[in-house]
Amino acid sequence: MSYKEQVKDNELIAKWRVIREVIVSGQPRTAVAKKFSMHRNTVGGLVNDFLLLIPTSLQQEIRQENGRTKLWLEELLSPLKNISRKPKSNKRMASIEQSTLIKDYVEKQGIKVGHNRLFTLITRRRQKLGTETKTQNYENELLANLTYSKLKGICKREQFKIDTVKTVTRERRSLYDYASLAAFERLHYDTKTIPDSHALPPAIYENFKLNAELPIIEWNIIDVKSRFRFLAYSHERSSEFGLHFLLLIIQYIRAHTIDRARQIVIGTDQGTEFFGGSKRKEAEWNRLLLVLNARIYCYEAGHDVRKNLIERSHRTDDEEFFIPRGEYITDRQSFFTEAKGYSQYFNCLRPHSGIGMNNMTPLEKLKSLGVYQADKFAAFPTMILEETIGAVKSATNVIRLTADLTDWAVA
Repeated sequence: MSYKEQVKDNELIAKWRVIREVIVSGQPRTAVAKKFSMHRNTVGGLVNDFLLLIPTSLQQEIRQENGRTKLWLEELLSPLKNISRKPKSNKRMASIEQSTLIKDYVEKQGIKVGHNRLFTLITRRRQKLGTETKTQNYENELLANLTYSKLKGICKREQFKIDTVKTVTRERRSLYDYASLAAFERLHYDTKTIPDSHALPPAIYENFKLNAELPIIEWNIIDVKSRFRFLAYSHERSSEFGLHFLLLIIQYIRAHTIDRARQIVIGTDQGTEFFGGSKRKEAEWNRLLLVLNARIYCYEAGHDVRKNLIERSHRTDDEEFFIPRGEYITDRQSFFTEAKGYSQYFNCLRPHSGIGMNNMTPLEKLKSLGVYQADKFAAFPTMILEETIGAVKSATNVIRLTADLTDWAVA
């Protein structure tokens, strides 16, 4: 076996075997080099190191060995161990301050994602919307030159844990035939409780839970084809909010799209903020939506996995809004500023890797589909429903009037 192969198994013992052939057996260095398939200069270097680094009193004891163990021999020969050639630093790696800040941030927020998503979170955290404190601005400036490669290196060195969720067969399941869908043909409608102790860090959770100025309910309507979302917020759930916000969105879609003959289908759960499983309420909602050539249905409990599309968006809200930006939210105004920024970020800046999205943003996807006045959708306002419900109802009352007139005409 060559010297190089023996070193991989036990470095010090391999070196001693070479040295022993020269100083104990008296073999010529050239012969020893040939025996171990190594260069004679390497043999000479090992012998010289032994004579220089090992005290004379121990050299004789090592030569005799006298049935001593390998552990004993390795301990006496430890001065011959190779020094690590691993670089102690790299000009292109993240600084110690950056590494410490990222480590503290990940541990404090309890984030368990890969470097791709973590880079997205850090980028979101650095976005300036005017709600940051001086300390937070300093931290963001420290991370200003943190590149993707540097962050990837931090993740590798710190060995951050990653939580992954996969199907049993590890196959990707399509919820729809995305190729045949048109923009805004299929929508999903749901609400989210913002202060979720399982999703948010304790400090951010307590802030939303105890601060009466902050809304705690998010209203979310998402388009299946483009992933474009309409968002609103409130302090409580109400079927009045649920109905009129939905009518407003469908009106807005119809006002800015040409294909009005195609029916819009909305899926939702059995929450009380919608029609809570009541067939009478569901029929009333559909009576009004019929005016806009739309209908709403309730998911079949335990079977309709298509709701996973909107449920997954709730996780994005936590990971890319409330976790990275939650510490900047202290009152109603800062929340409103951050919420507007997040709506623009999600719809206009954030690329999506879902089926059929090809890393486009929702707005880019709408434009690629030829949607008329696609930019108008990006201008849809962020609202807190308690403050705007009067204006929303004024805009949607014409729908109820039209539905009533249609019923009277039929009667």
